[in-house]
Amino acid sequence: MANGSMTSGSIDIRPVRTIPEYRACQELQRRAWGIAEEGYLIPIATMVSVQHAGGLVLGAFANDPAEDAPERLIGFAFAYLGRVAGRWALYSQLAAVDAAFRDRGVGAALKQAQRAWAREQGLALVAWSFDPLQAGNANFNLHRLGAFCRTYYVDFFGPRTDALNAGLETDRLLAEWPVVETQHCWLGISLPPHDLVTVDTAPELRWSDTAAAACAPLRIEIPADIADLRARDLERARAWQQAVRAAFQRAFAAGYVAMDVVRDDRAGMRRVFYVLRRPSDPVALLNVENGERA
Repeated sequence: MANGSMTSGSIDIRPVRTIPEYRACQELQRRAWGIAEEGYLIPIATMVSVQHAGGLVLGAFANDPAEDAPERLIGFAFAYLGRVAGRWALYSQLAAVDAAFRDRGVGAALKQAQRAWAREQGLALVAWSFDPLQAGNANFNLHRLGAFCRTYYVDFFGPRTDALNAGLETDRLLAEWPVVETQHCWLGISLPPHDLVTVDTAPELRWSDTAAAACAPLRIEIPADIADLRARDLERARAWQQAVRAAFQRAFAAGYVAMDVVRDDRAGMRRVFYVLRRPSDPVALLNVENGERA
């Protein structure tokens, strides 16, 4: 199993083993998402069963020798065997990292360990869903890891009251991450991108049949900080969600794939865009099978 290290000590990525460790996973769920309803927590019995019957519950454990501290859970990932678009996959339902250890590579180490395990099991990919309006997650999933998205779910989990979801519908993108590195050819690579969401007044879809017919790349802008926007102006956050939803649905229906995230920090403000392109060979992109390169 993969291991990582940090300046303040060491990180061990390994399967969760004991009931106290599973209980620590529940406590981390509460902290990471601000969960108040017990029904949102993954039961310990479910985690134990998945660990022993075709799934993977990983923990990231830290031990700081300077403090002579006992090993403690600082991150975990819960995943099980599933099928995505007809392919066997490791489906990662959730992953969380303690706030004090974020931006230190713990999340990436957990994802890489999931990918390595899936490859060892002969699976085609790792897949998971995420909130398309969360800019940090989008950048991590598509830009850093290299996953792609072609499926949009509307209100996937229904109404939720936790801190990260309250007030908005639980729309999700499905991230697909092949277990081997792949090289793909994209259409319209030399064409300028067309922005699908305009924010001159209110966020709204601006579809172009001309751009789509030419296979030009598309961009979908999202708020740089949806949590801050939701706290300040919930109705505008909802307008963003509606525009982004419509843009993804239209683009995916036209054969586009979300394959990257870019940031633009000019003019003293951060702007975040998904980049969508049409693959020259959709079958090769979307049907990567166990260990075979597209």
